[in-house]
Amino acid sequence: MKKPPRPRPFALAYARVSTQEQAEHGASMDAQRAALTAEAEHRGWDCEIVDGDAGISAKNITSRPALEAGLDRLDAGEADYLLAIALDRVSRSVADVASLMERSAKHGWGLVSMREDLDTSSATGRLIVHIMSAIAEFSSSITAERVRFGMAQRAKEGVRFGRPRDLDPAIRERIAQDFDAGISASDIARNLTDEGVPTARGGQWWPGSVRAIALAAASPAPTGKRKDSAA
Repeated sequence: MKKPPRPRPFALAYARVSTQEQAEHGASMDAQRAALTAEAEHRGWDCEIVDGDAGISAKNITSRPALEAGLDRLDAGEADYLLAIALDRVSRSVADVASLMERSAKHGWGLVSMREDLDTSSATGRLIVHIMSAIAEFSSSITAERVRFGMAQRAKEGVRFGRPRDLDPAIRERIAQDFDAGISASDIARNLTDEGVPTARGGQWWPGSVRAIALAAASPAPTGKRKDSAA
């Protein structure tokens, strides 16, 4: 289908932040909008900001309605370029980027990344995009492996993940009373562990945890003399 004539090239400028915190504060989004608008003006393009996917990951291009709608408009010839601050704003997936390049070539629009100074309307640009997206995906995979390794190691050390359970109020009261009576935090921890009393997160009791619970209870100062033994 022949594109309708336009006095100047028209770009859909895609802005996205990756975390909910950034999406809520919006500072990064404002900076991206300003930079994209300035870049389009510098190139002599008209542009429209597309920014409805704030807070959604760039792991892939699915489940991002603003981007998907923009791509449909590009395919339909309503715009000439997809402009982004960086390639990872669009996607960190090699497969997705390759698919986008095939799609852009088929429908006659270009993907332009400011940070990498890339333009897929040229053969060199398409090659460099492949390389950059492969590096980004590799980096993301390495980070994920490190996180999994760290969690596995912490699990071996007895650390439990997820929301901690609430500690029984009766146990809190007992700890506070024993601590006020002059029993050391180490002895309290040892007694609770020996008796099989569950902690909030599972595992054994530690003097530091006991002391924190006792102090949080805001009990009166103890009358007895306390000597903490080694943990």
